[in-house]
Amino acid sequence: MIPPMIGNLIVIAALVAVAALAVRSIWKGHKKGGHCGGDCGQCGGCHHK
Repeated sequence: MIPPMIGNLIVIAALVAVAALAVRSIWKGHKKGGHCGGDCGQCGGCHHK
């Protein structure tokens, strides 16, 4: 049986990996210009007039 401490470490490592992948995805999207700068005049995704 796995000691509880090792089980916790495995869960923590999995959460860190998921968070790292999410940050990486956001960062890559940001570098490609896939973010909103708040200026709707420059954003193709905004439909405000």
